[in-house]
Amino acid sequence: MVWLETQRLILRDFTLEDVPQLAPILSDPRVMKFSPKGVLSTAETQEKIEEFIALYQSHGFGKWAVIFKQTNQLIGYCGIALEHIDGINEPEIGYRLEPAFWGQGLATEAAKPAINYGLDQLQLPYLLGIVEPANTASVKILKKLGLEYDRNTVLHGSEVDIYRLNATIS
Repeated sequence: MVWLETQRLILRDFTLEDVPQLAPILSDPRVMKFSPKGVLSTAETQEKIEEFIALYQSHGFGKWAVIFKQTNQLIGYCGIALEHIDGINEPEIGYRLEPAFWGQGLATEAAKPAINYGLDQLQLPYLLGIVEPANTASVKILKKLGLEYDRNTVLHGSEVDIYRLNATIS
């Protein structure tokens, strides 16, 4: 199911058929440098996709496959998930893209409509962005998306900064 579409991207539900395309991305040390779990095996990638699918069914959202329209290629994921932070399940925006697609504004292009969907359609009161302080590229993206620094905490054994975007009440 296609959820969101931008000028260059389609964000759609993952299926298990996507494992062979996502596994090389999530096994790339450059992509997973700031992931607390590090690089993922093909089996771990399948487990991650299964978690995304379960979240679609239980909450109506999750991380979606990011498809580059020009080539119809799966280039990563972007979307909303629940992350257990400081004892609470919090909605967070997250993204990972294949390095060949870095530096082109695609993470921002994918995350912007995902954020709007979360705040407007799902009526989430806020979204968080979780980032290791050294991940300056991701910090820049979160700020560009309108998230503001909220606090520092430890997540999965790593020190992270939490950025926050509150829904506007109309």
